[in-house]
Amino acid sequence: MNKVFMCFTAISFFAIGASSAYAKQDGDDMPAAKARKWADSHFKEMDSNGDDAITKAEFDAFHTKHFQDIDSNGDGKLTREEMRDGHKEKREKAKGSRFEEADADHDNSISREEAKKLPRLSKHFDKIDANKDGKLERQELEASMEKMRQNRN
Repeated sequence: MNKVFMCFTAISFFAIGASSAYAKQDGDDMPAAKARKWADSHFKEMDSNGDDAITKAEFDAFHTKHFQDIDSNGDGKLTREEMRDGHKEKREKAKGSRFEEADADHDNSISREEAKKLPRLSKHFDKIDANKDGKLERQELEASMEKMRQNRN
């Protein structure tokens, strides 16, 4: 269990570092700000007593809970599939919250004006707006993201 926990801890630190490395892309500073925001929220989530410091006990408790959340069959071990599925689920939740954050008027679409909060989205607005109605629906964003993933492979 200790080996798995240490591996999971290392992966967590790798994810923080990778998000920072990924943060500066396409000359867009906004992802760097998002990476800092994510790291800050991650820190706050670990800092259970709010003293602006993370004790080993807080660190261990946070990662133990995260481990348990990902360990879908509860056997005390993480398979590659559990890791992949756990991180996919986390990405899906984050994607939904980013959409809702940008959708200021809560009409289930993002207008050109609302997209200005997200420079990368704003930059590619016309390309993503498949039906050319001047707003982005979740389906259009998901289709665009899937197309980008396919182009990477």
